Amino acid sequence: MQLEKFNHKELEEVGCPTCKKSSRSLLHKYSKICFYRCSSCDLEYASPRLKERDLIDLYQGDDWRIYSDFANWNYDKWLRDKDKTFHLVNLNLELVSNFIDNKSNILDVGCDIGLTVRMLNENGFNCEGIEVSEISTKIANEIVKANVKNTSLASYKSKIKFDGILLRAVLEHLYNPVNVLEDCAKNLKKGGLIFIDVPHSRGISTRFKKFLHKIKIKKDYRHFGFPAHLYSFNKKSLTSMLDKAGFDPIHFESWPKALTNGKVSFLNYYLVMLQRRFCLTDYINVVARKR
Repeated sequence: MQLEKFNHKELEEVGCPTCKKSSRSLLHKYSKICFYRCSSCDLEYASPRLKERDLIDLYQGDDWRIYSDFANWNYDKWLRDKDKTFHLVNLNLELVSNFIDNKSNILDVGCDIGLTVRMLNENGFNCEGIEVSEISTKIANEIVKANVKNTSLASYKSKIKFDGILLRAVLEHLYNPVNVLEDCAKNLKKGGLIFIDVPHSRGISTRFKKFLHKIKIKKDYRHFGFPAHLYSFNKKSLTSMLDKAGFDPIHFESWPKALTNGKVSFLNYYLVMLQRRFCLTDYINVVARKR
């Protein structure tokens, strides 16, 4: 999504949602948007930004998902074809399976069209999803055949506490990520796990782009993802935010594109594993346990 599409919207100034402090350093200015790093926790964030109602509107309607694109979608064909979404969803399954037993209850928050929900259920988990986008929820239920409710986590009501909650490519979009993490904790069993995937401010490619900005070669800051992406994280900022919401990180890793695209071979295997183990790519995964 391009910033220019939202120039007519009213923007608001914000500070770090974790520290609630104003101490920060300016990373870059793009149009009228500034990108800061919190001096306390290292969280990178955009300010000013869209107001909450306009943020929600970003994920509504055909600008986000197009129903007709999935008219011929079929789960068995998706498994056979292994398109670019398959490998990422399969990695989600692998990560969850490494930490949670089959038949466990899992909630996928911000599940989009429900591919991970369907995959987890097909592999022995009891998974349901929630999604604020009406069009994504419609695709999930009618085409993907995943159990997805069109609601926010704040409005979601469940009769059970979950063993695990997924926040995959979600936290960077949220108006108040700390509140959402606290809501996740309320829906988890004691010792339950949360699985998070977010943009990584210390990824090699991200750091290189920042360097290009610094020396004035690269002019825009679109790789940050504004206005849809509001934050970029590293281990320190994730740990600080999770701690505030009552979680302790127990595992970090990142997934190179060769892994998410299914392009791992004997030629690049060790490089891919190195990037994965030491979190060198532009997205980072964290598994954290509720205290």
